[in-house]
Amino acid sequence: MHSHTDDHKKRSKPDLSIETDLAEKIRQLQADRLRHAQAITQIDQVLQRVENALTTLKAMTGGKAADGATSQAPVDPAQRPRRHYQKFELTGEESVLEFIRRLGHPSTAEINANWHAEGRTGVANPILARLLKQKKVERELDPNVRGSRYRLSEQSAEFAS
Repeated sequence: MHSHTDDHKKRSKPDLSIETDLAEKIRQLQADRLRHAQAITQIDQVLQRVENALTTLKAMTGGKAADGATSQAPVDPAQRPRRHYQKFELTGEESVLEFIRRLGHPSTAEINANWHAEGRTGVANPILARLLKQKKVERELDPNVRGSRYRLSEQSAEFAS
């Protein structure tokens, strides 16, 4: 016959195993929590250093943020200084056409070099594209140069004469 104490002994061994496993899980979770808390503290410290560096950089660059934008409110367009356009004797199209007329078959690089030599900003490529569309110039592929060479079209050559 089973006594009441025998049943209790049989049940208490598995209960101890569950309690031990549970206690071990709790200890492991507490250790994990501590590691995560330490990692969060380290992340916060790094972020604080980054913020300090950005603040210093912003102060050194005269108030500009790292992305180039100002942290101030947007400037009223009426208060913004007006852009001053440079006046040239010839328009961009006239300049490019005249250069092609003088050189005969210049490359894109030569046209852009002349463009800069005249003191113009940017590149002449948009002007070249417009002149091509208007059929005032023709493009010729030249394997010896990077890009293309250009010549006056028949209608531009007749107009120039």
